[in-house]
Amino acid sequence: MSRTRALPVVSIAALGLAIGACSSSSKPPSSITTSSITTSSITTSTAASTTTPAVPAAHWAPLPAAPIAGRIAAGAVWTGREMVVWGGVARGSGTPSAASDGAAYNPTTRQWRAIASPPSGVLGDAGNAAVWTGARAVFWAGNSSDGPAVGATYDPASDTWQRLPKGPLGAREGYASAWTGHELLLLGGTSGDQFARPVAAAVNPSTGAWRQLHAFDALAGLRLGRAVVVGGRVYASGTVSDCAQLGSACRHEHAIFLEYDPSADAVHQLDLSHAPSLPIATVGSTASDVVFDATSRGAERIVRYDVPNGTWTKGPAVSCVPVTPFYSQSAWLEGADAYVVGCGATRLAVYRVSTNRWTTIDAGASPLNSRAGSAIVWTGNQLIAWSGTVALPENPTPADGSAIGLG
Repeated sequence: MSRTRALPVVSIAALGLAIGACSSSSKPPSSITTSSITTSSITTSTAASTTTPAVPAAHWAPLPAAPIAGRIAAGAVWTGREMVVWGGVARGSGTPSAASDGAAYNPTTRQWRAIASPPSGVLGDAGNAAVWTGARAVFWAGNSSDGPAVGATYDPASDTWQRLPKGPLGAREGYASAWTGHELLLLGGTSGDQFARPVAAAVNPSTGAWRQLHAFDALAGLRLGRAVVVGGRVYASGTVSDCAQLGSACRHEHAIFLEYDPSADAVHQLDLSHAPSLPIATVGSTASDVVFDATSRGAERIVRYDVPNGTWTKGPAVSCVPVTPFYSQSAWLEGADAYVVGCGATRLAVYRVSTNRWTTIDAGASPLNSRAGSAIVWTGNQLIAWSGTVALPENPTPADGSAIGLG
């Protein structure tokens, strides 16, 4: 999973939304249960606060030409064999246009293939939720240009699509999504100048059954970054409006860190008063921790929340300044418990939970160093980044990319 840092142009479900940046009120909505975890403590790592010097390890290699146009904010999943990319917004000639086609890339054979067209009316655009169920890719386009939000599943083995039934949610952007193992959760977001309602829902792609998540009904004005799952519960950070009825005209919001139990449809607000650094943005999770990026003045700092014990850990920092503001990306390496950030023009900074250290790699230029909104997947040993937008007039979306091995 990836996160584009400080990107002002487009909302992407995988983008991290910093929390704690502005707060006019620290009082949570009365309808939300406050967690009983009130004795959180802070652990600060000092022994591992330095960065290992750069080492000449991995290097980015260019991808072969793709059969589809470049784009920003596409949905992307790793199937275990291929990276499947669908949807997004293309800006090849400078004019934005919704992209409803897709392609799959096999890193073993280094070959692309165009995939079948989705069902009629399933249109790509910015803000696609994308998950891999183990057999099918699920795409939900919350900001389709035809108005209603739509979704479909794609089977790469048969190159076929199946439309999802219409659900309770309308068009929206800036929402969070999470995969629980059998349901795709869609949380919060905005619709035009208003906050989207209903606030949240879940769909089971195997049965097509939707359910509204009523635990979120009182959280109109919820804007979340990435959502992660730890121990069967969903954790997400962001902000919630204090005057949601005013929509985008409201300038008052407060930081929020939520725990959601899908089986009980229950939301709890976790205590942020002991967080060692704010603002923070969720970037990934381990078997026990929620991992945050607390970027400040160009320095990347890791913050972790221990779910079983309700404790916070302030991790090490690494100086990581992008060449061009807003055009630098990051990725969480699922299963490797590592976080990768583009630094400068050619370097990567890699944080590993197991060592609680950053390592810098002079890996060459890549989309992580100079683009925003790329399609990024982690295969288990390779990080693949394709397309995205660059800092040039009219923000074009080149259809190239690269891959790097990170053992």
